[in-house]
Amino acid sequence: MSARCPGGLLPSVHDIAAAPAGFPSDSALATIPAYQAADLSYAFQRFYGMPNVYDRFLACFKGSAGVVMKTCTEMEGPYINYLSAQIGKPLLLAGPVVPEPPQGELEERWSSWLSSFPTNAVVFASFGSETFLSVAAATELLLGLEATNRPFLVVLNFPKGADTESELRARIPPGFEERVKGRGVLHTGWVQQQQILRHPSVGCYVNHSGFSSVVEGLIAGCRLVLLPMKTDQYINAAVFARELHIGVEVARRSEDGWFGRDEVRDAVAAAMAPGGEGEGMKWREFFLDDAVQKGFAAEFLRELKGLLRA
Repeated sequence: MSARCPGGLLPSVHDIAAAPAGFPSDSALATIPAYQAADLSYAFQRFYGMPNVYDRFLACFKGSAGVVMKTCTEMEGPYINYLSAQIGKPLLLAGPVVPEPPQGELEERWSSWLSSFPTNAVVFASFGSETFLSVAAATELLLGLEATNRPFLVVLNFPKGADTESELRARIPPGFEERVKGRGVLHTGWVQQQQILRHPSVGCYVNHSGFSSVVEGLIAGCRLVLLPMKTDQYINAAVFARELHIGVEVARRSEDGWFGRDEVRDAVAAAMAPGGEGEGMKWREFFLDDAVQKGFAAEFLRELKGLLRA
């Protein structure tokens, strides 16, 4: 994979902002904004003389008989072809690996609160267990959700060992809790995400564009608002929103990625407007088609066995 580092030279942030030679020219990722390029530059940084992330990936590719990817040609065909040409090794596609329906009932505390609102009225915002919003980002998110005039449930988590109460308090705007009392809930810690997404009152899902999160929201029937915070999330958001037409991206400032409350409000409004689902219904049917998903699994096993016999 020398396209990104020709002659062994490490790319600058400016270099990373433009796709390497041979990359699909009509891709939504052919150019990326400065703040995303700066974030991705971490993969090329070396610390204490150790191999960087890019070097480690190259070593893995060179030492492998093949590469397994959780995707399919229907979603990412041009990128699969490009990567295959770059690494010169077989790519085994496992399909999108759609999660099984959740087990158990939704906790009464959430079921009762959600059921007090009309169908598709509630905005659910969650960023997983490994994506942490800064004070400024979380504050703007909360103010943006307040400005939607919709009921909302927000889950914010923090790194292990953090003072959760202190971190949470730092992100709550003055007077926020009083203004949204009864229609806005802020929570930290684990929740039954899949069950919440499937509740009839939840109509919009604001998330960090993690692959599994997007699929969970889509198969639950939610409109999606994408607010990526790092690395692969930026890539997922571009592919889902701009190529597959699933979800609405929160508008960001190109140089530093800043977004404000107005951008959050506007993204939710766009997602919930008539036609805001884009092609979500088509892809939801695709993900929920049992024959299609079993076909991916069967083809993956066939190719894996062939690789082992080679």
